[in-house]
Amino acid sequence: MQQHRLAAIMFTDIVGYTALMQLDEAKAIEKVKRHQEIIEEAVIAFHGKVNQYYGDGSLSVFSSAIDAVNSAKQIQNKCKLVPVVPLRIGIDLGEISVEEDQVFGHGVNLSSRIQNQAPQGGIYISESVYNNVRNKAGIICEFVCEKELKNVDRPIKLYAVKLEEGSVSEPKTSIESPQQTKKKSIIVLPFINMSPDPDQEYFSDGLTEEIITDLSYIHDLLVISRNSAMTFKGSNMTTKEIADKVNVRYVLEGSVRKSGNKLRITAQLIDGKIEAHLWAEKYSGILDDVFDIQEKVSQAIVDALKIKLGPEEKQKIISRSITNFQAYDLLIKAQSAMLTLTEEGFNRAIKHINQGLDIIGENEILYAALGKVYLHFIEFGLKKEESTFKKVEESVDKVFSLNPNSEHGYYLRGHLNRWEGNILGSINDYSRALSINPNHFYSTFYLSWIYGFTGKVKLAEPIVQRLLKIDPLNFMSYMMIGAVKILGGQFNQAPEFFQKAYELEPLPFLGWWLLKAHAYNNNLGKALQLMDRIGSKAPATHWNQLILFFKYALQKEKSKALEVVTEEFKDIMKGDEFYPIWMAESYALIGHLDESMDWIEEGVNNFFYNYPFLTKYDPFLENIRQEPRFKELMKRVKYEWEHFEV
Repeated sequence: MQQHRLAAIMFTDIVGYTALMQLDEAKAIEKVKRHQEIIEEAVIAFHGKVNQYYGDGSLSVFSSAIDAVNSAKQIQNKCKLVPVVPLRIGIDLGEISVEEDQVFGHGVNLSSRIQNQAPQGGIYISESVYNNVRNKAGIICEFVCEKELKNVDRPIKLYAVKLEEGSVSEPKTSIESPQQTKKKSIIVLPFINMSPDPDQEYFSDGLTEEIITDLSYIHDLLVISRNSAMTFKGSNMTTKEIADKVNVRYVLEGSVRKSGNKLRITAQLIDGKIEAHLWAEKYSGILDDVFDIQEKVSQAIVDALKIKLGPEEKQKIISRSITNFQAYDLLIKAQSAMLTLTEEGFNRAIKHINQGLDIIGENEILYAALGKVYLHFIEFGLKKEESTFKKVEESVDKVFSLNPNSEHGYYLRGHLNRWEGNILGSINDYSRALSINPNHFYSTFYLSWIYGFTGKVKLAEPIVQRLLKIDPLNFMSYMMIGAVKILGGQFNQAPEFFQKAYELEPLPFLGWWLLKAHAYNNNLGKALQLMDRIGSKAPATHWNQLILFFKYALQKEKSKALEVVTEEFKDIMKGDEFYPIWMAESYALIGHLDESMDWIEEGVNNFFYNYPFLTKYDPFLENIRQEPRFKELMKRVKYEWEHFEV
């Protein structure tokens, strides 16, 4: 039976879907699924219903125009935060007919036509929608044009919905707006593999990374890191859209064709603000010419941007630690294998690096790469035995023997010092790595973390903000900002950053940080909801044990809480600065104050010197703060915090 009613109809459509399907069908399907998740969540949140998904588009119906517009805003804001192919959205208000969940009517046709007119990432609405939403809080519209649309009998006035900064769906970060973008800032997009063999993809990715590394040494140039740059691989976004998304002025793009011993590389530098080509060049030669080409590309960018290089910066660009192509090829194969983040991939990387060392002998970059592989074994919990630490130490010694002022050596030694309890030494090493390469993401990341757990949050804040500038699409950037907010007692500002991190990469440990951020804000209902959802996705991990321990402690289910705490779990929780504090919180909540104190001491012994957090900020330690043992320990913590001179 047909039903007639007035409704707001929203059409969405993925921009460039056909081209993406031709380029990479699996990725296109993955993008569609991600879009559908975003759309479903936003439509339900504003009391609407998705009536139909069709290929790369969707049709949703709402009872009110305000709900439809707010849903569309949430969708577009979410698509801005998560790197997916952009959408166009059109909305009309009119009478519809509904029969067996099928929707018909003039409004359906009109909203589809309006959507076709919208720019990518934009929302266009009809005049009838505009009349219902204008002057409503949080909705800003502006007239675009009056236009004749296909199969519509009269010209239609179109209005654009403004996606204002600071909307509820968009974290308020310190990323500069495009208007404030630094003049000398650049993203190097992944070079396209034009080789006949698709397996040569590692080579084009390696060339991209080498150019990023070269440019990163230039102190007057902000360079977007590899992590964020690689998210645009296969993207149909324009250079202006990419430049705006990561807030840089310039974009470098290019392609690589490698066939036998022949090599052809093209590169072009674009002003992302006005989409003007500043420089373009083609290079042809043999494989051994790749080093000369890299230098020419980097130097051409420096010349085009009129950057004056210091002697050390010049030397960094022209010097090559590896000049043998076979060894270089093995290095970038090793780097590609490391990105799998698997034990098999790490072992493959070690094999490639050792083959490179056999060819050219001792080499700083190869030893640095070897140290990073063993570092990954430790960080990912695959091989944490003493022999692995020894391998990192041996690699550091080799690197410094070949280059006493190596950023790679300082970075690796920073980790060794941290593990050995030499926190000041660790700070010094990360800082020295940054003095050589100011765009080194991981040195910035770990330096921020150390300042946070030692209570030097004021020192962490300006450093951690740089993460968003050099790697704005990396979940780790948002995670660390959220962590510093928590460690500084700014609980109300933390959830948005962890939400963003979790949207970029829904990993269990990010889910844990997100629910803890809500718990610290006394939003326990939201925290408990997240516990069930996140824990069920990672049931066999220590993160789920941590979640269950905290959940049962909050619910005062003491016996269930204690059942979670196995000896193996306790051993894992001793391996970090913050783990012991989280354990102490749960023990304090169930009244096991001696165990809580044991864990706080464990954290302090791991250099958790954040006196304000322990004595004032953390709400879950409240019932232990009057204990004599706690007060006595805090005397030591206060002394360490006040006398921890950086």
